This record gives sequence, C-alpha cells and structure tokens, in this order.
Amino acid sequence: MALEKLKILIEDQTQGIPNKEIRVLFNPNQVAISKTGWREDPGQGLVADREPATLSIELFFDTTILGKYPPENVQNYTKQIYSLTLIGKNERPPLCQLIWGKNILLPLGILKSLTKTLTHFLEDGTPVAAKLSCNFQEWQDPTQKKKIENPIDDPIRIVKQGETLSSIAAEEYNDPTLWRLIAKKNQIDNPRLLKPGQRLTIPPRRANSIT
Repeated sequence: MALEKLKILIEDQTQGIPNKEIRVLFNPNQVAISKTGWREDPGQGLVADREPATLSIELFFDTTILGKYPPENVQNYTKQIYSLTLIGKNERPPLCQLIWGKNILLPLGILKSLTKTLTHFLEDGTPVAAKLSCNFQEWQDPTQKKKIENPIDDPIRIVKQGETLSSIAAEEYNDPTLWRLIAKKNQIDNPRLLKPGQRLTIPPRRANSIT
C-alpha cells in the first residue's frame, strides 16, 4: 500500500467550502499543535482562554527526484501553498483543512504566516528545492466569536419553525448544552413547549460562564 500523503483542502470562496486539493511532495517529520486552555484574569481568577489553536509544520519540496530533466522550478509547486496567504474574494485568506490519511490535523483554519526557504539551485539559478515553514491558525467566525465573548447586542429572538432551545443555544453560544441559560431567563419549565413566533430574551454569556 502506498504511503498516504498529507493534503490540504482549500476553500472555493465562491461556495464557501474546502474542495480544491493540494498534496505535498514529502510528508513532514512532525506536526506541532499549540492551544492555551486557561489564563489568569486579575478580576475573575482562572478563566477559559478563547484564543484559537495554532498548527506549525515544515513542508519540503525537491523536483530533482521527479524524473524530469532539467528539473522543474520548485516554485511551480510551492506557489499553491504560498497563495493561501493572499487575500481572496471574502477579504480574508481562503479557509483550509489539513488531512493526513484518516486524520484531520486542522478542521478549519487559515495560513497565518509562511517562510519560504529556497535551498538548492541549478547552474542558471533555477530553484529546485525548498522548505516551507507554515503556521496555520484555527478559524473562528468573527460574528460567532463576538456572541460567545461579549454581551449580545439584540437580546430578543423570535422562535422559528423547527427550532429548539438546544439549536438556539448552539447558534447564539456555539454550545447547545447551554440551553438552560435561555430557559431560566425566560422562565421556561418545559423546553418541549417552545412555539414558533414565541419571543425569547437571550442572556449574554461571558467567556468564563460554565453550566
């Protein structure tokens, strides 16, 4: 069985989903993932840290082993990844996923920074080997992040057909298990009796609130 290659799925910004695929020439030797879980707050003590996770990885490219003569310019391959740092149609870099076999290393993120080092050249100066030091960052939708960390601007919500307290909590707080906050604020004893058209007051959730 052939060794699985790490691949990067890139967002089609016209559709908003990752569907373009880049396969690396050589699998990395290691992948470093960094995430801060908690931080000290002077007024509240230990609170949850909402900063996104980061993933660091080094990718290697060498066209001298591809069987072509003369070897190709290695930047024909590195430019696909380099382009992930560029601003797209949505005024931000395209979203991407890092997948290695059956393992999702980065569910959804952006290439925050990249250092490209050209390491080998032909006599005419054509680069044929390179190393890319990539730093990916977990993507957090700004609107959803604001709802989680800050008081809600418009606390009134009208229930739509098919909505439940859990689905509303998932949308408002990004956590369906926090439906009790809404139930308590609106004095709802039986969440099954939620009706379309019903007005709900959505209480703000602070970053350190725990239910």
